[in-house]
Amino acid sequence: MIIYYSVLFISFFLIALIIRIYRSVFYTLAENSVALVNELITDIDIDIKIKKVQKSTNKLVLSLLKILLIIVLAFAIGSIPVIIWCLVSQTDYYNLDFSSFYSILFISLGATIAFIPFRKKNKSSYSELSQLLHRIALDNYNIANRLFRKETKKIKRKNLEKKQDFVIISGLARAGTTSLMNDLSKIDEFISLTYANMPFLMCPNLWAKFYKPKTKKLKERSHKDGIMIGLNSNEALEEYFFKVKANDFYIKDLHLSEYKISQEDYNDYLNYQSIIKQDNRKIYLAKNNNFLLRYKSVREFNDDFIMVILYRNPLTHATSLLEKHRDYKKLQEKDPFVLEYMNWLGHHEFGLNQKSFLFSDSEENKNDDKEIMDFWLKIWIDYYRYVLTISHPNTILINYDLYCKNPKEAIETIVKKTGITTDLPDYKSFNNTRKAEDKFSNDLYKQALEVYTQLSN
Repeated sequence: MIIYYSVLFISFFLIALIIRIYRSVFYTLAENSVALVNELITDIDIDIKIKKVQKSTNKLVLSLLKILLIIVLAFAIGSIPVIIWCLVSQTDYYNLDFSSFYSILFISLGATIAFIPFRKKNKSSYSELSQLLHRIALDNYNIANRLFRKETKKIKRKNLEKKQDFVIISGLARAGTTSLMNDLSKIDEFISLTYANMPFLMCPNLWAKFYKPKTKKLKERSHKDGIMIGLNSNEALEEYFFKVKANDFYIKDLHLSEYKISQEDYNDYLNYQSIIKQDNRKIYLAKNNNFLLRYKSVREFNDDFIMVILYRNPLTHATSLLEKHRDYKKLQEKDPFVLEYMNWLGHHEFGLNQKSFLFSDSEENKNDDKEIMDFWLKIWIDYYRYVLTISHPNTILINYDLYCKNPKEAIETIVKKTGITTDLPDYKSFNNTRKAEDKFSNDLYKQALEVYTQLSN
């Protein structure tokens, strides 16, 4: 009988192995199922809705057909060892034993062993199931918005104030915004979104009931700039809120466009902050390099919020951007999920899907050669020329180099604006020098230095 049990083992091993090999089709079925629900609950014109639902239904049906084909294929191939056994042993198929203890044991072993992970390093730091969860949570804006509404109703029961004194840390990427946010977050009064809120960013409190990370393990972030992060580290995650509310309409093929938010969206933004804070004593803190796209319209609703914009020497800044652009292109080519992840969060600063800022009074940067310094110098000039148009007592410009030399002074300036009375932690100065090795246009550099001088005055 051991031969027969071995045949059962091999047969169900083959069935499970084929299903494992084509497991991505099952993931796609899950994604398409949720996508259909996402379209069914949307509040749009009925004719448009029907077309979207029909399109999602077609994708779902196609996924089901593919799965049916894979299952048929798997059982067809898995039946071959059993058929051979029947022919060799001259046993009638209907007389085969599938229900005895040893039959069930070998069937279970064969089906289980096929799903044991190979000793192969995953090219992504996220498992396949984790990636699936992220796609389900972040690709479906209508579901995300419904979950946000539920969170809002719950938080309103706490009668929290819609406080207007939040703090936004911004600047062109690589300006030191993460370092400043981390320094501010050491003050108990501030609270921010953290990696633990991923991927259900629109309903963090609901997600926290199921996901409670306890590990405090830190690792260097993908920027490879010495900043250590963990699941409880603050991160620039709030842009997803604006993406959901705007349905990505400000994200174009080549650029991110400046736009105005509505009164309703601004009120929802304050509700979103309340969901994060859950306490009137807390001040919402966020790092958001895209906030300038809607800064002026938010300022029309609120004179009290504090906007902190960092800037640094244009040559070293452009050098850092170019370096990270090259690094992230390689990383995203090696692990496409990194590109998906950055797109979800509106991080288009560098990499394969880099997009420049396009403000109302600026021209689109049509230079497609992102491998040269001039491209990044031009981006720097456009961004900080726009910053120079902002004049408000609650908008603070901070020179990154001065911040590095004396971080406590920069922190004190911000804290004083908030009205917080507290003893500040000890902040250590640090050096971050970078040498420009790529060629650049002297004319562009001269323009950038002029802007830099105006920012510093």
